Amino acid sequence: MRLATAPFALSPHMKLFVALAFLAAALVTLAAEKPAPPALDSETATTPAAGAKKARTVKILMRDGLRFEPPRLSLEPGEAIVLEIENGDSTDQSHNFLLLRPGTREAIVQQALSLAEKGPAQDFVPQNPDIIVSSKLLNADGSAKVKFTVPATPGVYPYVCTFPGHGMVMYGAIYAGVEPPPLEKDPNIPPTALQTVVAGGGRRPFTQRIFMPDAGPAAIAVALVGSQNVCWDAGQCRLRYAWQGTFIDASDHWQGNGRQLPVVPAKPWWRAPKDDFPLRFGTAHASSPTAQFLGYALTPDGPVFHYRAAETEVFEQILPAKGRPGLALRLQIPRATGPVFYRSATDANTTWTSSAGTWNEGLLTLTPAQAKDVTLTLTSALCTP
Repeated sequence: MRLATAPFALSPHMKLFVALAFLAAALVTLAAEKPAPPALDSETATTPAAGAKKARTVKILMRDGLRFEPPRLSLEPGEAIVLEIENGDSTDQSHNFLLLRPGTREAIVQQALSLAEKGPAQDFVPQNPDIIVSSKLLNADGSAKVKFTVPATPGVYPYVCTFPGHGMVMYGAIYAGVEPPPLEKDPNIPPTALQTVVAGGGRRPFTQRIFMPDAGPAAIAVALVGSQNVCWDAGQCRLRYAWQGTFIDASDHWQGNGRQLPVVPAKPWWRAPKDDFPLRFGTAHASSPTAQFLGYALTPDGPVFHYRAAETEVFEQILPAKGRPGLALRLQIPRATGPVFYRSATDANTTWTSSAGTWNEGLLTLTPAQAKDVTLTLTSALCTP
């Protein structure tokens, strides 16, 4: 049985109301079917594709003396980066950050200077397609985040502060898919940065307290005059290993959270046994004494380490061997009350000699008088001139 519906008439006002209602419903339906575009971060240089790896956070500090810390970064081509920049310059200097195409730093610094009175309004960032990404001008204690994707083409990409007067000394570099040279030979970082990242500015001899591979947490790396380098363990008060050539590369250590160990660029030509303190007092078969580090003094020839082994005070200095490739270990034990024994770590390539005492199968015996000042010389077939 069909029910009949009675026709009815709409007033003109009602017709208008119904038409608007249908139009509103249609717009709502269209909005629901078409999602809104994602909100873009104003500092995002590129939007990662679906499935891309999460962006890695890297920090750069602006420091006193017109310098970036770290002065260089090693990143992967195509890597997504969130760069956290902080102006920690205690002299109240303002700084910015510009990442540039290779070989363009000096030209862009000059272009920034030519902005003249227009510079502040542009944060001293000129219009130039060779600028990959830039930050605003940061006052002291200011910070910013800059998101970008490392260019896919491997190369050395400079970064710089273009505030007037800063750009000629305040710069650094991103090594993208390119092996960086040793810090002291890197032409892409300024000398002012080198003097703070490498102890002594790379002028041998110099000493750097830092975590080291295959050593305790109180390691000291020493670059000797010439080409020899050593790792001295202040926790165990003994020499751990020696290598020849360039000093450590600690750039990953400084730019990270401090957990990344420095890179020793060459295989050590000599290593000490893992847990064998070399000195014995009284008898050759005495147990290993407990050593306590008392500090070190810097001299023109390198550091002199000071420690106490049991109750005996010891001064130890590592020097280049005279007239041959190797090391000279100078021991000064001024208050020895009995015989002193030194257990050398020998192998097929190693030779030990000394300025005093008697050797017997790798064991050096010293009288108290001889122990006051004796030099042991370590050479190896693996150590070259």
